[in-house]
Amino acid sequence: MSEPFTDTEAETSEWVDVRMTDPEKSEWDVDFVVAEGSVEYIDLRIRPDLLSAFLDCLITDVGDDRARELLAGAAERNGIDLVGEE
Repeated sequence: MSEPFTDTEAETSEWVDVRMTDPEKSEWDVDFVVAEGSVEYIDLRIRPDLLSAFLDCLITDVGDDRARELLAGAAERNGIDLVGEE
């Protein structure tokens, strides 16, 4: 049997932790597709009104420098100017 998940104190580049805090509110929906005994893929659906909090959780877990890299990279790939025109 695997160990239950617990929060870690230290930042790590290996994992980013996200936890649903109230499953009764349907914060997100997870769908597993299993074929021939193995997981083929997992879909994670998040309600649009909770997406900002979900991203906050991810960004908080990676530290400031990595967060800047992630946000800048995502903006660039999607043609979004984060600075805006002056």
